[in-house]
Amino acid sequence: MSIELKNVSYLYSPGTAYEMRALENINLTIPEHQFIGMIGHTGSGKSTLIQLFNGLLRPTGGEVCYNGENIWGDGFSRKDLRSQVGLVFQYPEYQLFEVDVLQDVCFGPKNQGLSPKEAEKQAKRALEHVGVPEELFDKSPFELSGGQKKRVAIAGVLAMDPKILILDEPTAGLDPAGRDEILRQIASLHETRGITIVLVSHSMEDIARYVQRIVVMNQGQIAFDDIPKRVFSHYRELEQMGLAAPEITYVMHDLKSRGLDVDVEAITVEEAKRSILRALKAVREEVRT
Repeated sequence: MSIELKNVSYLYSPGTAYEMRALENINLTIPEHQFIGMIGHTGSGKSTLIQLFNGLLRPTGGEVCYNGENIWGDGFSRKDLRSQVGLVFQYPEYQLFEVDVLQDVCFGPKNQGLSPKEAEKQAKRALEHVGVPEELFDKSPFELSGGQKKRVAIAGVLAMDPKILILDEPTAGLDPAGRDEILRQIASLHETRGITIVLVSHSMEDIARYVQRIVVMNQGQIAFDDIPKRVFSHYRELEQMGLAAPEITYVMHDLKSRGLDVDVEAITVEEAKRSILRALKAVREEVRT
C-alpha cells in the first residue's frame, strides 16, 4: 500500500492577494512497511504535505496516488482512503470528542460499518497496543494527561486498522520519559503490525534513533531524502535551513578534529560509544608499540 506524489504543488488562497505557495513540484514515494522521518523548520511545508497524503487537502497541481490510483480521480473513495491512511494531529484535542476513552476509540471502527461488539474489540486492541490501561477506558478523554491523550488519539486511528500511520509531532510537550514511551510504542507498532510510519518531529535525536529514511522539507521543496547517516552528514546545510543534526554528530566531528579517528557518521549514543572505544583502543595499541 504505497503513496506516490507526482509533481505536486499546493497554493493557499490561490488567485487572491493572500496567495502563498506552500509546496512546489514535490515527487515522493512512501512505500510499504517503511519507517520514515520528516523534518523541516516551521513553514517548510511538511504539515501541508502530510495532509495531502490522505486527501484532507487537494493539490493545486500534480497528482497524489494511492496504490497507483489518483485519489482525486472520479469514483475514488477518500473515506476509505482515510481508513487506510491515518493521520494523528499534533494536538490530540482535535481528535477527541466522545464521553469516554473507549467510545472515542470505537468511533472510527463503527464509522467503517463494524458492529458495536467488533468495534469495541478493535478499540480495546488498539488501546492495548499504545499502552492505555483498562482503568482509563471509562474516563473522559479530557481528564487525561497530555501523554495519555496522545495515546488515545493514536489508538483512535489504529482501531481502524490503517496500513499507513502519519504522526505529527506525537511527543511535543511530553517529558523525556513520556516521549520515550510513546516512541517505543510507535516503533513496536511498526515492528509487530508492519504499519508504514511517517513521523514528523523536531527532535533530531528521536529521528536518528528510530527511522529508516529521512525526508527534509525546506521552503516547500524536498531538500534531502535519504538514510539518516547521509542526511545528517549535511549538518552544515541543515543548519542553514534552521535545523540541526543530533548532538552526537557535533561531538564526533569535534573529536575527529582533535585527532581521534572516530566515525563521524555515528548518529546514536550506542554507535558513538562503539566508535570512540575502538578509536581509544587503537590509540593505546599505538602508544604501546
